[in-house]
Amino acid sequence: MIESIDEDPKILTVFQGYKYKKLDTIDYECLQMYFDLIKETIAAGDERVYEYILNWIAWLIQNPGKKSRAAIVLQGRQGIGKNRFIDVIAELTSRYSCSNITNIVEFTGRFNSVVENKMFAVLNEIMNYNDSKKGVATVMKSIISDLTIRINEKNQPRRTAENVMNIIYITNADMPVQLDTDDRHHLVCACKTVHQVSEEHKEDVEYFNELSQSYTQEFYENLMTFLLERDISQFNPTLIPMTEAKKQLINVSRSPIDDVIMEHYEQFKYGIPIALVNQ
Repeated sequence: MIESIDEDPKILTVFQGYKYKKLDTIDYECLQMYFDLIKETIAAGDERVYEYILNWIAWLIQNPGKKSRAAIVLQGRQGIGKNRFIDVIAELTSRYSCSNITNIVEFTGRFNSVVENKMFAVLNEIMNYNDSKKGVATVMKSIISDLTIRINEKNQPRRTAENVMNIIYITNADMPVQLDTDDRHHLVCACKTVHQVSEEHKEDVEYFNELSQSYTQEFYENLMTFLLERDISQFNPTLIPMTEAKKQLINVSRSPIDDVIMEHYEQFKYGIPIALVNQ
């Protein structure tokens, strides 16, 4: 069902509100286990990253139909809680989310209407675009930042739609995507193994069972209320904390030309005599 936005009757929206209601008060106790997962595992104890992630999610919830133009990359071993983290965001935005995209063709290829009108998307171990991480970076940069997207629907003419997707990558790879030196679109988190489902950490199964069981109706309504009431008036999604994980991605993404420029930066800075260049 489509209804008009009150502020402008000429504009139509498919946004019909969220699944979970806003409460009068917040029970922080039922949220603590999830907050601990974000801080200890996803942000690896980095307070800057933790606050950014909370603000990013709150921005997403408070601004349906808008793009943050910033994506979050979660690197880390399997079974440490990355999916438990994003499953909650996908549930909060369940009417407007794609929670498991594994191929970039779902964004750019034929019949990509699945991503239309989606405010949240999860790229889970996304396959390389044309076997080139640089290709993935180029395409994803456009998807993350562009305000429109071309939609191809079966038996329908191609059309341009508003691009409102906000994206989280989940990966076990050391180098999931190439980043430019001046990248302003990615928060890269090297997630910490605090708990893990594995043969070596069988005792952590109980932890993850308890975590999953805490995701109740009460939990989601309290979290929705927390996110809707969080003050993000000073938050700019593109002012992204630099992390060691991002520095490493930028370093390994450099081309041979970049390496030469950095190695001889001082010479380039003050100019190289033409006679030396011709040698």
